[in-house]
Amino acid sequence: MQTNYAEEDVLKDTDDLLFSSLRINTTTVRNRFLLPAMQRGSRGYKPTVGMADTLRSTAERGPGIIISEGAAPDHPAGYWQPAFSILGRDTIKEWGHVVREVLSTGDVVLLMQLWHPGALRLVVDGIENPHPDHPAWSPSGLIQEGRTNGVAMSKQDLEDTKNAYVESSLIAQRLGAHGIELHCAHGYLLDLFLWHETNRRTDEYGGETLADRAAYPAEIVSAIRAATGPQFIISVRFSQWKEVDYGAKIAAHPDELGPFLERLQQAGADVFHVSARRFDAVAWPELDSRRSVASWVKTMTDRPVMTIGSVGLSTDLASDVFDNQDPVLQVEDDIIRVRRGLEAGDFDMIGVGRAQISNPDFVERVRRADYSNLRDFRKYRDLAEAYESYSHEGQLVDQSRKKD
Repeated sequence: MQTNYAEEDVLKDTDDLLFSSLRINTTTVRNRFLLPAMQRGSRGYKPTVGMADTLRSTAERGPGIIISEGAAPDHPAGYWQPAFSILGRDTIKEWGHVVREVLSTGDVVLLMQLWHPGALRLVVDGIENPHPDHPAWSPSGLIQEGRTNGVAMSKQDLEDTKNAYVESSLIAQRLGAHGIELHCAHGYLLDLFLWHETNRRTDEYGGETLADRAAYPAEIVSAIRAATGPQFIISVRFSQWKEVDYGAKIAAHPDELGPFLERLQQAGADVFHVSARRFDAVAWPELDSRRSVASWVKTMTDRPVMTIGSVGLSTDLASDVFDNQDPVLQVEDDIIRVRRGLEAGDFDMIGVGRAQISNPDFVERVRRADYSNLRDFRKYRDLAEAYESYSHEGQLVDQSRKKD
């Protein structure tokens, strides 16, 4: 039985919506900020003590939700590089330490992100990989239209991968996490099913519509829900843009979003996390001069909606990380826009990634309206651990760039 959501799930214990609480499934979230997964702090496919320390430090200072760094299910196709963790039986000890450290800070909500490289997996000579001969998996063997890598998944491949997602979710639940986030964004495995360029299947996992192509992600959501029970939070993160194509769209028109959201909601999704390059970017200006993708989503579901995209910074993540465009801080102006979005009902929670990484006390600062002496974000400093062990930064992306 699925949780019914209503207006009373917004717990108005403060006049400032940013610091009002929110109910997701049966769990109360203390405010509207979240820390997203940013792929920090993994070595040898396992989370490090450093990951636990940085997530705990941020949790102590205020966001309502911490989303763990992304981890792949324990299956050969999920092993990409040692800088990306696996959530499986061999990493329980390390992930257990991360969970305990985060939850020791108090009433923060912890979701563990499940992510899979899909067709972007590339085995590099000299880089540790226990399954170097295993091909990359995707719905149709495509990174994007006209670019192949790996193979199309068979029915057995799909079943095995789904079971691996379920096993990872059960481990997260046993460790004490409040839920998981299913990553279906940015051109990785589950997003490749949603995108018409990369899902050319003619079986029940393909189709002409976005809702049709959501069959496999929905099947995974349903299997996780059946295994973990009704109160375990399941967040679904999705995006229009891809790392290989900033202008890509899984939905060409907002009308495509409704049936897609309904399918995932019926499967058991509790919350939708809309990833955008800019959180309030207008999605279809020819239809509405104001609404972002998240705002359109809010009109089509009674589930809470989270969004993210360059809050506090002048440059979007992709341009920063892949195109070396250093961002400039613009926190005070962006917080005004975030508050306006919340008040307008465009979304329920806001993710702050890079600005919160360089300033772990970001939420405290916003509460006090103290924007003085904030640290600029610089990827080679603030994401140094990830970059030191990331052997082919942007390789598949930079070879395939399309314009916005």
